[in-house]
Parts: sequence; structure tokens; C-alpha cells
Amino acid sequence: MKARYMLVCAMCAIASGATSAGVEDTVWNAQKERAKTLKAENAKRLRELGVKDDVAFFAVPALSDLMRLDDTWPDDGTLGGTVRCVLAQDEFEACSFELFSFSDIDGIELKVDLGLPNDLRVVKLWFQNGNGWVSYFDDIGLKLVPELLLHDENLIKVVKDGDGPANYARVRKGGKDEFVWISSPKEMNPEKEKWQYSDGFADADRLLPVTLEKNSFKQFFLTIHPPKNQKPGVYKGSVTVSRKGKELAKIPLAVRVLPFALPFPKGYLQRDKAYMHSCMGAMPNLERLVGNFDGDEAKAKKCFRAWLQSLYDHSMFHAVWIGENNAWCVPLLREIGFPLDVVWGSNMVPWFGLNFGGRMKYEHLRWAQDAAKKCSAFYKKVLGDAKICCGHGDEQGTAFVTAHRELFREYEKYGISIGCAGHEGLLYKGGYAYGHYPMAGEPENAYLKSRPWREIGAYPIGFYASQHTGSENPQYTRRQHGILGWLNGLTMAHNYEFAIGSFNDRANILYRPMVVSYCNSQGLMETIEYAGFREACDDIRYASYLLDLADEAAASKDVDVRILGKKARMYLAMLKGETMDLDAVRLEMIAKILELRGALGK
Repeated sequence: MKARYMLVCAMCAIASGATSAGVEDTVWNAQKERAKTLKAENAKRLRELGVKDDVAFFAVPALSDLMRLDDTWPDDGTLGGTVRCVLAQDEFEACSFELFSFSDIDGIELKVDLGLPNDLRVVKLWFQNGNGWVSYFDDIGLKLVPELLLHDENLIKVVKDGDGPANYARVRKGGKDEFVWISSPKEMNPEKEKWQYSDGFADADRLLPVTLEKNSFKQFFLTIHPPKNQKPGVYKGSVTVSRKGKELAKIPLAVRVLPFALPFPKGYLQRDKAYMHSCMGAMPNLERLVGNFDGDEAKAKKCFRAWLQSLYDHSMFHAVWIGENNAWCVPLLREIGFPLDVVWGSNMVPWFGLNFGGRMKYEHLRWAQDAAKKCSAFYKKVLGDAKICCGHGDEQGTAFVTAHRELFREYEKYGISIGCAGHEGLLYKGGYAYGHYPMAGEPENAYLKSRPWREIGAYPIGFYASQHTGSENPQYTRRQHGILGWLNGLTMAHNYEFAIGSFNDRANILYRPMVVSYCNSQGLMETIEYAGFREACDDIRYASYLLDLADEAAASKDVDVRILGKKARMYLAMLKGETMDLDAVRLEMIAKILELRGALGK
């Protein structure tokens, strides 16, 4: 394995030298030229604003459409401002700041002083495909993009000059550091070696000292998680920035913990339904993990457990899939806290191969009858009265739907939902036969597309594909997978797909790797788009709680309380999903929640 590492590294020098001046690096070349001008301008601008110290700081939103490079002026930030955060009990919420240095300084230490559990990470800039931040489609060349949230920024080495542009993963073996080239052309992709699952590729358990570069910004991501019973109020603290004991900056913190915990999300137009915040492929596969860990089942199970906890901590409450091969993990899911009221499962029926139509044969029907009965008995035993959602086919044509309607009928006998991701042809030829619907389309256009399915009785109804996952932009991820579709009647986010790699953004041809997170021996790694998934669901949780309170207010004998509830409903009804400021909406919902809680004597 070591020989292959070294071979890949050696080939890097040859291959990257051949492309660094060519058309493939057009985007990176433009970024380099931009930085030459902007970095000096940013330093001058800060001095003109009165900054005299060697290090300056900005309070900035944790999630933003602004792609924060080291030369990007934080137009949405506050120079010397307080880093603020408002969150519910037991909620994970992030706040952020950027440091700017007028010189190269290594060994910078950051210490958080706050009376709440927290986790500080550095936002790593690394090379991604030329369409990074923008799209899931492949494009030539590489560009710098912010994405990884790391405790040890040196886990990934980014080479900009010489043999660059290139990313290398640090793998420690026998006390020595080896570097795997992870931005190689597709034909040389090293991930078949499974290096990312070795003990040597691991992040630190806390933020290590960082290096600040001359005239450059560096972003930090502070995630706060108060316990369920945390006393509400404002907690003040600071982040001390120092080097060798000398304080360079002290960043003020102010965190408000609200006097409530958030419920699981519910639908908007279907208030009696749980909102399924999910993503295709998010459930870990133990067998695959055992293979990745070279047969070490103990390590694989540890990673499996950490993976599930990460999904839950990112509010992906309905991402679990249960089948015959992993029913053993149901107690673990319950222990972590996953709601198992609606669960993805297997229909256990053989594939008939009627992709282009035809008629089910008698033996097909018997297979369907036996499989439906078996499926029902299995899930009753394992999950009780949970609603089971099973897929059959993917983006199938109308002839397929016609050929399989009798199969779907057998599952309807047992209340098991069969669905198929796809387009409107599914509705025209068999909408009544399907139980749920992952819709190919945009969440902003979901209302009219989802209406007939909703009126037929389908549940859940969600979207995928427009666009697929892969954009590193966390605020876009938040909008697309959150309250935008919720307002338009969706009861599910179920995009394609929850990819855990590739670390190499050049590994594909037509599409970029549709990455939400990355996996190593410790479980799922943190990224800014993964944080966007969490915020998407938490926006819906706040809205769900606001509507719960509005329902309670509607039953009040006090007319003023009833009117407050109506005002809350009106606020949500008037939101413009595509253009609303998500941070402002969150704060408005919190204000209305607190107002209603007060009026209801809570």
C-alpha cells in the first residue's frame, strides 16, 4: 500500500506540471490573479478603517451564499463585532467569525471561554471541481472552495504553487506522514486503496493551532449545543486569539438559550403528518464498512454508531433505512432518539424486469402476494405500527407503472407504501396506486406538482434532483432542503444523494461527486453543506412549533391570544420562499414563539 501511495505522489509532479498552465486551470488562474489585487486592497481598507493591530476579526454569518475565500471581503460581516447565536435547548447552532492577518503568523491558538458546550473548527479551503459551490455538474479545472470543517487544518494539504493546484490527504503510518494525492485525474484516483478508513487519517479532537497568511482572511465555525435542561438566558464569553501566550485579539461572544426545546418537524399543509427530513443513501451499511475496514468488525461498528449519531445531530431524523440485514440496529436507533414512526424499508419482492411494460404473469402475482405478506410480518415484528415506505423502480416510464399496478395493490392490503422517484407520468398511469412520491422537480415549484398527489392521499411527498446535492454553498443547501419546499406543501426532503465522498472532486465525468459529508475511521466528517442540511430542518422545526402554539392559541377564550395565533399563521403564509432572508425568518419565528408562549402562560 505504501508503494502505491508514493507512486501516486510521484505521478502528481508529472501530471500536474503538464496541466497547470493549460485550459484545465483557467478558474484557478483567475482566482490567483484576483487575489493579487484584492489581498492588498483588503489590507489597505482595514488600515483606513482604523485597524492598528496585527490581527483583525469580523463577526460573520455561519451560513452564507458568499463564498468566503481568503481574499473575499466579508460584506455581510461586522468588523470587531460580537459573535452572536440564538438557539433552543438541545439544538445545535453555529456562529462564525473571520480573522485577518497583516503578516504570516504560525502557531495561532484559539480558546473559547463560554459556559456552554461548544466545538470550534476552522473552515478549510481546498481545491474542488471548476463548478464547485455552483453546481453538481462536472467542469474542467480546479478552484478553491471553502468546505471542510476541521480541528486540524493540516489533515489536508493544499498545494497552490509548484506542483499545484492539488490536494493531498495526510495519512500517518509508523510515526511518519505520507500524503495521498486526492485531486488526481479520474484514471489515477487513489481511493480504491481505502486510505481514508485507516487510523492514520483522523482529525484531532479539538482545534489545533492554525497558520494565518499575510493579507488573508480565515474563517472559523463555532457550533454550540446546550443540553435539554439548559437554563435559558444570555451567556457571554469570548474567543481568545494568541501566539506563545501573547494575546492578539479577543472576540466577544453572546449566546441566547431559549426557554424551550424544538419538536420534530411536521408538515405545513398536512399538520398531522411528520415531515421527513432525509436524503437518499444516508443510512450506513455495516457490511460495506466492514469491507472498508479490512474485515475489522469492531471498527466498522464504531464508525456505524458515530455515523448514525451524526445524522441525528444534523436533524436528519428520517434518514434511516431498515431491512432484513440491519434490523439488529433498531434498538440503537431508539437509543439515539430517531423517531421510527415513518421508516424507509424493503418491499422484499423479486424484480420482474417489466421495465418497458407488458403484463404480470401469474407467478409474478404470487411472488408479490408472498412478498407483501412477508414484508408486513417482518416490519410488524421489528417496528410495530410504523408506516413503512418502500421503493420500486427509479424514474420508470408509464408502461412500467401500468405493468406493476397489481403488485402495488398487494402492498396496499397491508398498508405498506410503495413509491417511485420520477416524473409526472407516474401520476397519470398510477398515481392512485402509489403511497408516496419523491418528485423530480424544484421545491419552489412544488405546490402545483404535489397537489394531486396530496389530494389522492400520498404521503410523504418530497423532491429530488433540482438540483442534486453537491453544491458546497450552505445557505443554498439550507433553502433548497428546508422551509422553501415545506411552504409549498412538501412533507419530505429526500434528495439524491447523501454521498460520503469522493475526496477527489475529479473522480467522475458527467457529475461531480455529490458530496454532503466525507467518511473516515471516526465516522462522518463535518462540512459547511452538512451544516446547511441541519439548518434546513431546524427552520421547519421552529415553524412547526410556531404552528403548534398557534393551534393552542386558537382554542383560547381570550380574543387577543387567538389573534396572536392568527398573526403567526399570517406571517408564515406571506413568506416568499425563493427570496426570504432565512436568518431574518428564523429570528422572526423565535420572536413570535416567545410572544405566543407568554400569552399562553408558558
